[in-house]
Amino acid sequence: MFCSLFYIYRIFKSVGRYKYGGNEMKFKDLKVTITKVEGNCSRSQVGTTFFVKNAKLEIPSGQDICIFALGSILQPITAALIQSKQGEGILELLQEWQCPDPYAKVIFKIEKLNF
Repeated sequence: MFCSLFYIYRIFKSVGRYKYGGNEMKFKDLKVTITKVEGNCSRSQVGTTFFVKNAKLEIPSGQDICIFALGSILQPITAALIQSKQGEGILELLQEWQCPDPYAKVIFKIEKLNF
C-alpha cells in the first residue's frame, strides 16, 4: 500500500515535467473559450473561458464548465498539451470542438498560449 501511494505522489509531484527519451518536456498552456451556443443549454454561456496551464485546469472565479462538455474536449486538450513538433499537432487540424449534447450544440475554441 505504501509503495503505491509513494508512486502516486511521485506522479503528482512531477506534473508539468515529463521525461521522454532523456529530454524533459514542458506542457503547453492552453486557453479554451465557448464561442457559440446553439439550442437550449442552461450550463454553458458564450464567452466562458478557462485555462490549462502546466497540465492543470484553471477556471476563473464566477465561471462554470459543464462536466459533460469538459469530458468531450479532454482528448484534444491532452493531445495539444503534449505536441512535440511544430506543425504536427491536433490544433493545426482543428481549433473548434463541439459538446456531444444533441439538443444544445456548444462550440469550444482551443488556443495555444505559448509555443
